[in-house]
Amino acid sequence: MVDEAAEFWSDFEKETGEKVEARGEGDWFRVPESNAVHEGLLILTDKSFRFKYVPEPKKPWMGEGMTPVEREDRTEFTVARGDIVSVSIPKRGFFARLTRGVFPRCCVVARSEGGEKTYMFSIDPSSGLIAALEKSWPVVAGTVVH
Repeated sequence: MVDEAAEFWSDFEKETGEKVEARGEGDWFRVPESNAVHEGLLILTDKSFRFKYVPEPKKPWMGEGMTPVEREDRTEFTVARGDIVSVSIPKRGFFARLTRGVFPRCCVVARSEGGEKTYMFSIDPSSGLIAALEKSWPVVAGTVVH
């Protein structure tokens, strides 16, 4: 039996020519500070930081016998590691943990054509991605979010 996850990551590395250093499922807040999220994979490689939308298999929306509903296309991003300016992982107060979801929102600020762009995402700290980001870039001291 082939391990589908191992095959997926092997194919990903072959397609991109990049070595995956850390990864995890998470939410990307396309508009920072909003609650509108795109679910997918957040990936740190030796050359980039990226969000990859992975569509769910088509399945009936209302149950058996119904026509499958297509999910909308999702935007993905790739930021070259050299373009990353800073990483911010805010410390969270008690009320933020209650009202803003289980996992902290983190920010990556990167150089872009129009100046700087902020990528905000939420991911389980146990995935190893946050630790890898902290190791690779100086983390901007987080303020407590209430």
